[in-house]
Amino acid sequence: MKTIKYLHLTVIITAIIFLYSCNDDFLELKPLTKLAESEAFWENESSIETFSNSFYNYIDRGDILADFTSDNCEHKTSPPALRRGVYSMPTALGSGGWNWSQLRNINYFIQNVNNSKLDPSVKNKHIALGKFFRAWFYYKKVQQFGDVPWYSQPLATSDEDLIFKPRDPRTLIVDSIRKDVDFAIRYLPVEKTKNRISKWMGLALKSRILLYEGTYSKYHGLRDANACKVLLQEAVDASKELMESGMYTIYSTGDPHRDYFNLFQPKDAYTEEVILARSTQNQYFYYTPNFTSTSNGNYGATYSLISDYLMSNGETFQKRYPDESKRRALPYMDEFKDRDPRLWQTLVFPGYVRVGTSAEALTDFNQNTTGYMIHKRVGPPIEDQGGGLRDVIMIRYAEVLLNYAEAKAELGILTQEDLDISVNLIRKRVNLPPLSINSPLDPYLDDYYKNTSDPMILEIRRERRVELAFEGFRTEDLKRWKEGQLFRDRYQGMYIKEFNTYIDLNNDGSPDLYVLKNNQTPPSDRIAGVQYFRLADVAALSEGEYGRIIPYSRELPEFKDWEYLNPIPTEELTLNKMLKQNPGWDNLN
Repeated sequence: MKTIKYLHLTVIITAIIFLYSCNDDFLELKPLTKLAESEAFWENESSIETFSNSFYNYIDRGDILADFTSDNCEHKTSPPALRRGVYSMPTALGSGGWNWSQLRNINYFIQNVNNSKLDPSVKNKHIALGKFFRAWFYYKKVQQFGDVPWYSQPLATSDEDLIFKPRDPRTLIVDSIRKDVDFAIRYLPVEKTKNRISKWMGLALKSRILLYEGTYSKYHGLRDANACKVLLQEAVDASKELMESGMYTIYSTGDPHRDYFNLFQPKDAYTEEVILARSTQNQYFYYTPNFTSTSNGNYGATYSLISDYLMSNGETFQKRYPDESKRRALPYMDEFKDRDPRLWQTLVFPGYVRVGTSAEALTDFNQNTTGYMIHKRVGPPIEDQGGGLRDVIMIRYAEVLLNYAEAKAELGILTQEDLDISVNLIRKRVNLPPLSINSPLDPYLDDYYKNTSDPMILEIRRERRVELAFEGFRTEDLKRWKEGQLFRDRYQGMYIKEFNTYIDLNNDGSPDLYVLKNNQTPPSDRIAGVQYFRLADVAALSEGEYGRIIPYSRELPEFKDWEYLNPIPTEELTLNKMLKQNPGWDNLN
């Protein structure tokens, strides 16, 4: 069996490493030739830069789609495995995320640059880039698996003790990540650019990682209170250093009804707020069709997300409509009235006109089932067939401000001044009243989240959910807060007053929607312009003959603690007896 393992590792270790060509902004990276395995190669800074350009391919644009597995979205008919608790155990070597080829390339790069005879200042700059990507690589592995083996050098097939070693503790991995990212922050360039890794990107990543690990450790009991505080304080310090640098600000033209939406629209991202973007010169990133195609547009926003948006005067939705039965029965049109402007800059609303068109449009039930159709970051119809040319925003300044506020709140040292230099700058863009340090506990949020009743922590969670909706944060946020039960809630959509009745969604006097049961057919005298929407067999209305749409009404199992981490592929466990499966996953075999 070891022979098979060695063959597998040999493929990884001796795989062809390509040089990458790119345009001036290092946007499209494509292989040209094999790496010259010569000492001279590593004495040439231009060659080193060309090699490291390949690392930018490790920045996965698909990360922004991660909300699909969270309480922000519901699938049209078949929710993801995390929602249903129905998993397929990965078996093949390198499957299920247990893949180390990126790390091998990074470590190979760091080792060879370090062994070169280049000036130390030149070497450190390039090693810093390698360590930045190694830190990001391991951060994602910790999110997936918890404990993982730490490797700081490229492995040879003779390194049997390292190849077949057990996983290292999560605490060791995170401490090693901290060292890498600190080195990166110290030696990375200070020049500001959206497509290249800089000192500022290093600070943003550190802010993200240590907030994640500090809160994950706190709520999952992985470290003692003091150790968690150290991590959270470092998240504060990294955020504050970036904030005090003056390099970034919140994008705003003074138009609270358009600026948030417009932030995600241009081909060239607004660098006053965008810290890192993936740019392209070829149409290939598959984003817009997720929300506009009848075959791919399968996700709609949930009522619980809509319920988190405040009213325009800062009141909660629940306070404005204190009678729950009346609130839950609000027509689609009324739900958007007098709300936080980010609501209608995120979701299709009455009066919506899509970018690149001139006619008003309504939510399309062929493309989503909840009735809350997503249009944040969605482009013009020309993108419906696949790709686009717009920058994909990966990290922006608003996240850093939210990281700062949340870490301070978790430490119990949040002040009004802290809110004013973080959360309230974000709110200012949409002309929302500032958050007060004396805000009372919101009973709705207190009931929604089970592991804290701190008013400020809850308010910052609300702000984070709304501001970063559909940017890929929500699933991991719920995991680090240990709120896994929310993956198993019965997600709901818009209110339907009854079956087989014409509904005027935008109050223009003409019907727009007619909802049928799964076994019903539309009436013979159909009205032009009306959507005849038949519920899927897994769907229902919350009150039987009326109520909120439930796209997936089947019973869901209780969420278990073992589901917070992913399983290791079974063939990896077979070949390396020192590896142990994450608890709970053995039950699936």
